[in-house]
Amino acid sequence: MFIYVCMAAHCEDHYCECILSQKHITKTMLIKIHLCSLLFPFVLVEWASTDCNETNTRRTPTTITKGLNITKPGCESGCGNLIVPYPFGIGINSECSIQPSFSIKCDTSFNPPKPFIAKGNLEIIDITDSHIRIKNQVAVRCYNELGESTKEEKIEIQFPQYFSLSDANKFTTIGCDDLAVIAGTGRINFSSGCASTCYAENDVLDGYCTGTGCCQTSIPNGLTGFTASLGSINKHTSLWSSDPCGYAFLAEHDSFTFHSSDLNNETFMNRTIQNVPILLDWVIGNTTCSEAKQSYDFACQNNSDCVDSNTNLGGYRCSCIDGYEGNPYLEPGCKG
Repeated sequence: MFIYVCMAAHCEDHYCECILSQKHITKTMLIKIHLCSLLFPFVLVEWASTDCNETNTRRTPTTITKGLNITKPGCESGCGNLIVPYPFGIGINSECSIQPSFSIKCDTSFNPPKPFIAKGNLEIIDITDSHIRIKNQVAVRCYNELGESTKEEKIEIQFPQYFSLSDANKFTTIGCDDLAVIAGTGRINFSSGCASTCYAENDVLDGYCTGTGCCQTSIPNGLTGFTASLGSINKHTSLWSSDPCGYAFLAEHDSFTFHSSDLNNETFMNRTIQNVPILLDWVIGNTTCSEAKQSYDFACQNNSDCVDSNTNLGGYRCSCIDGYEGNPYLEPGCKG
């Protein structure tokens, strides 16, 4: 009996895609196919269990926080430990941002204050010329030694307008008996999954996320929201004492390194939320540069270029031309 299955991930031009090969069905494949049919009976799920280490996530220089002006006149430039440059702005309905989705809610009930996107609960870590990084959310499912579920949390996030997931994120599963599934919406409807299994504790190797104890798979860019949840094959009864829980989350590439101790560490979920960011793309509006240049509210100022979004969602960003720096969204523009 034969079936087309995703056996590996292929990297080319900084993107990963599955190589479909006609192979004999193995026991592991049957488990994955069975779980897929249980969790997504009407959805074709693309499986991958190999990590592509060639994804291009080199961080480009940030210029919008440089120069004499980084905010509109009279607007605050920081919230807690975060510098907030225009087109973002602190305060809901404060007119300090270019439009409402770029407003930053600075919650002063925390010490130091914490910044959140618009009116939601997505905490911002960092703002750059083309991305923002936000605190993570983690799906989890735990079991007792009888295989009974003791804890279950899913992820369900919808991003504000003009924000979408970067393809520099990896969908990550941690556990020895776990299937994680992700479904996203945006420029395409996307579904994928990762199965992480172990037959013995010493099968797990630190630093490797290839399906044994840890699994990672790629996502496309342009997703404006996603859900993620977990299932299990044997409900963790085989290795329960060393692996009571399974986890699933998005991780900016190279921000997470797997350790075997993650399988039975009560602090793992909180450490991941705090230290492993999700990377978002942001753009101005939903028109192309050529269209925006004909508009009265074209955002790019002097000595800057307009750059079309590559997410297929429309929109653009402004970038200082070579030899100039500063905030290209604020008058008088970039300076040499």
